[in-house]
Amino acid sequence: MRKAIVLAGLLALAPILSGCIVADVAGAAVGVTGAVVGGTVDLLTTSPEEQQAKDNERLRRENEELRRQ
Repeated sequence: MRKAIVLAGLLALAPILSGCIVADVAGAAVGVTGAVVGGTVDLLTTSPEEQQAKDNERLRRENEELRRQ
């Protein structure tokens, strides 16, 4: 979060900064965006073992519910 605030501040000052610093800031923005997207993809994907464990837990809960009825 702190990096995002610093990055936003640097981008706001971009017209004042020289060209090479602006390029560095733009590169940092791309790097931060890539890290966020990579982290999101990692959170959304599950391994086959994780998916099987989730399915087993769901089935176990359904069986318990059916036994109570």
